Amino acid sequence: MDPKSQLILPTEYAADDSQCIVRCTSEQHRTLERLLYRRYPNEEWGTFFRFGYRKTSWGLVICFVDLLPPNLDDFDPKSPLVEFSPGYINRALGTFDEGDFGIGFIHSHPQGCRPKPSRSDDDMDAYFASEFEKFSNGRPFVSLIASRNADHRRTFSGRCFHRGHWMPVTEWLTCGSDVLRRERSLLAPNKPSDDCAGLERVTELLGESTAPRLRSAVVGIVGCSGLGTPAAHVLARSGIGEFVLVDVGFFKKSNHERNHASRASDLHHSQIPKVELLKRLIHEIRPSAKVICLQADVLDDEVLDQLVRCDLVLGCTDSYYARAALGDIATHFSVPVLDLAVQMGSKDGVLTTQTGEIARYMPGLPCPWCRNRVNAVQIRAETASDEERAQAHAAAQQAMDRGEDGAPYWIGDHPQELTVGYMTSIVGSLEHFK
Repeated sequence: MDPKSQLILPTEYAADDSQCIVRCTSEQHRTLERLLYRRYPNEEWGTFFRFGYRKTSWGLVICFVDLLPPNLDDFDPKSPLVEFSPGYINRALGTFDEGDFGIGFIHSHPQGCRPKPSRSDDDMDAYFASEFEKFSNGRPFVSLIASRNADHRRTFSGRCFHRGHWMPVTEWLTCGSDVLRRERSLLAPNKPSDDCAGLERVTELLGESTAPRLRSAVVGIVGCSGLGTPAAHVLARSGIGEFVLVDVGFFKKSNHERNHASRASDLHHSQIPKVELLKRLIHEIRPSAKVICLQADVLDDEVLDQLVRCDLVLGCTDSYYARAALGDIATHFSVPVLDLAVQMGSKDGVLTTQTGEIARYMPGLPCPWCRNRVNAVQIRAETASDEERAQAHAAAQQAMDRGEDGAPYWIGDHPQELTVGYMTSIVGSLEHFK
């Protein structure tokens, strides 16, 4: 039997509409392009790379880790195409024993050539998918093609093989302190878009390409009350195309003073999810916006599955464990996070403290732990069960009865942050300018 007849061709995609997105940092992107286009404009070049990944409800998210660059003798320098040496392939296969990362391959097409896979690319991908599956213990294989058009702008296409099925790589997100870019695969179907009504001033200020970028952007908002609702209000008016709203709570009467999404009529109803109120506000401003509502905890898998799709995530919660979780998401999945916080204090009816903070988390920047915005004691107090709380209180009391400090056992419950609407509105709106 012809060995090729046993391979699953990369043109045969799974029937469940699953897809793959790629994420990397701006520094990884620059390093990759320096290597990838070293034989431009007339000849191809390529490299293996390692990546982390997460299986999600919609497909896979792939996160660049590092390159496995070829040595001088790993490619035939006389060939205009990418031709591997067996040693380079074996070296890539050997990295499966060094951790749980997947292995992918990316190569360039000559300038002016679309990044559409050729028949030889199809054969190469089918072979690698089959060969890597034998050694990877079920890890995905990713193949990417990049090229530059006549305007020197990068275009790409890609596909991913995982557990017997191919899926298309539809988007590539790059984040860094100086860049935030979402690129759509040349071969992926175009997203439907609405018009730019109401965005004329934004377009005049920031250029014609701004409105399409805003329409294609996905913003996650964790916490949909005092900080999250003014942030969403401003972002909806700016033309953001998709929102992921996360909040486990229900609307309370005490929220009305600072929640931009609530109305007086909502005060007469109970058990209204905060995410649904904010969805209503967004659609009143921009009916075409896509809104995913998750009445869930930030630690839930369904929440992480959606946040890793986002261009930007806003942390609008006073929960310390949520802040720590968002820091982890920023670091591990290259998702930019803006963490918003407000603190107010008063004495004898007079305001003594008004503080608003916006912190940014992403690879290469200090995390919430480094910035002293969270600590283990605070998180333990928030996440302890009733039984654990009782045990900790008892241990603290026993320590004090012995004349010892009880704080190591239990420092006390985290008090409710007292804030009012004008301050949360200011800070929530300011994130738009970061």
